[in-house]
Amino acid sequence: MLEDALVWLLLTSLVAFILAGTLAPLETLRWWARQPALEREAPAEPDDAPSGAPRDFIVYLGGIDRISGTFNSRREQRFLDALREGAPDAVVVDTVFPYAASGIPLLHGPRLFSWLWRALAAAPPDQRRPLLANLVNARNFFQVLVSADRRYGPVFNLALAGLIQERLRAAGWQPSRDAHLTLIGLSGGAQMAAGAANELADIFDGPIQLISIGGVIASTPGLNRLARIDHIAGSADRVEAAGALAFPARWGISTHSEWAMARRSGRLRRIPLAGVTHTGSRGYFGSAHHGGRPQWEETVEIVLDCLQRFRDGDEGNI
Repeated sequence: MLEDALVWLLLTSLVAFILAGTLAPLETLRWWARQPALEREAPAEPDDAPSGAPRDFIVYLGGIDRISGTFNSRREQRFLDALREGAPDAVVVDTVFPYAASGIPLLHGPRLFSWLWRALAAAPPDQRRPLLANLVNARNFFQVLVSADRRYGPVFNLALAGLIQERLRAAGWQPSRDAHLTLIGLSGGAQMAAGAANELADIFDGPIQLISIGGVIASTPGLNRLARIDHIAGSADRVEAAGALAFPARWGISTHSEWAMARRSGRLRRIPLAGVTHTGSRGYFGSAHHGGRPQWEETVEIVLDCLQRFRDGDEGNI
């Protein structure tokens, strides 16, 4: 009986996986259809911002394994805690769910496959974890492709920029020309950050940088709007390497792509990490020792250095 139920669940999940890939853009289009006429706010003058308002903001967008904006793994939370300690003057926002235009977590709200996510979440842990993880990864990966798509991406990225703006305002952001915004994207979160940057540059009137940690990033128009792009890549990270191959506009022969232009202008810097994998103990947030210390500590140090360079005005030319 249990075996029959498990087979049914597997078959149902396979069908859902195929449908999710086919219908991935529909959630974005449905969001767009429900929006009223959009009116862009004119940037406020610097005097509108209180003198004590924060000037440095960091938005963290996690990888494709997340089911909500508040879901952080133990390793991610350790990284974020160290980031807050190392950059005490910055406001860190880590509550954005970037894999839905609506921003609604997978287990909440009306969505086509919400019944499946709830069923998997309610299954016994020994059955739920690998199946749920793989399905969530697949579902969110399709949303990364939507963000990178030239047809649907502009709509999806507009929605994501709006979600980020809402969280920034709730965290105390007010228009100010000397404010700095840093987007930190892990894995697929880097593409979401790069995609949203195109719209964020029209909302946020200060410079914006992207710190990609093992990022899977397409050559997207948002790259043109970023003052700095620091791309941290492990030499043993097959996911990041596959991402570079998956998007032809990132190949060396694509000399006029956004990625190529960012690299030529000096705004894009690749930071290689020897022996680092995408996840696990040897991953960017892992505890395996590298150079006498855990890898996650080196990752934190690199990110803090990128933040300091950005504050010091090393922003490239855009």
